[in-house]
Amino acid sequence: IENSLASAIPTVSSVTSSTTDGTYKMGDVVTITVTFTEAVTVTGTPQLTLETGSTDAVVDYSSGSGSATLTFSYTVASGNASSDLDYGSTSALALNSGTIVDADGSSAVLTLATTGAANSLGSNKALVIDGVVPTVSSVTASTSDGRFKIGDEIAITVTFTEAVTVSGTPQLTLETGSSDAVVNYASGSSGTTLTFTYTVTAGDTASDLDYASTSALALNSGTINDAAGNAATLTLASPAASNSLGANKALVVDGVVPTVSAVTATTADGSYKAGDVIAITVTFSETVTVTGTPQLALETGSSDAVVDYASGSGDTTLTFNYTIASGENNNDLDYASTSALALNSGTILDAAGNAATLTLTESGAENSISASKSLIIDT
Repeated sequence: IENSLASAIPTVSSVTSSTTDGTYKMGDVVTITVTFTEAVTVTGTPQLTLETGSTDAVVDYSSGSGSATLTFSYTVASGNASSDLDYGSTSALALNSGTIVDADGSSAVLTLATTGAANSLGSNKALVIDGVVPTVSSVTASTSDGRFKIGDEIAITVTFTEAVTVSGTPQLTLETGSSDAVVNYASGSSGTTLTFTYTVTAGDTASDLDYASTSALALNSGTINDAAGNAATLTLASPAASNSLGANKALVVDGVVPTVSAVTATTADGSYKAGDVIAITVTFSETVTVTGTPQLALETGSSDAVVDYASGSGDTTLTFNYTIASGENNNDLDYASTSALALNSGTILDAAGNAATLTLTESGAENSISASKSLIIDT
């Protein structure tokens, strides 16, 4: 009689899942089924503990009372991870103050097969759990440290904690002075590092290039997901903090072109004759370096006087020494036109290599020679 009663007690014959084999991300639902040797009735909410990494997932019973198979619905939570989902141990099925009994009222034996063994969840199914969201570990640049001018390209790299796949065109906003630079994603999908190519444009400036804020990386209607489909967390380190672009690199951006702010002369006001020398000075908005021999055309009568650059490279002010020639005359010396300053196959560049804009103010207008000086040429 005792053997007959013992054989009538329901036991667990198998644990499996009705969910298709595959990889599941945070928020996905996996249906676990626990099959008994006979129909059982459930009261309360029994629980099944799954092995899901650093924190186990405790899954509530959801349905099946009155049948031999009970269902437990597992929703993948943040941080859950398993390369082959299984329960935690042979005692992973617990009543949790409920009951599991057969028609005679006999309490079921809840002992499960050893994890990974025949009839275990891990043996019956191939369910990969990835509830670990990729995050940004570092932002840097593959471009060497240095100074960059208009038109130069800088390759910004954003590294994630795991491989990510990109769709669309995410964007990274860089802090570049009065107006931020919004940089498009260029490459790197399926790897851990994404590249954003930044081209320096006119007006961009930064003494140590960095992104604009911790939220500078944006999807722009695209996606950045891991292999399971978890959407990456895009929060960046604070600008200039460890792992930021500013902390990792020394990139100086100079997209400001030097311009002519004034043309005058260091020679005193007065009348000058043939053979006299007048020092004309052209002042720029920033320090410039000169190569070759730029020239300045002065209005001196029937034919203009073309004056060679003399000195000033490495400073903001360049000097052109004008030696008065016979036949040249002007009752208020000025340059010939707004385009009177010419490179003459030379260069006038700032420290970053931006070519200076050589346009002058109108002759006689503010910051022109005649507006600031009274120089009479009389030969």
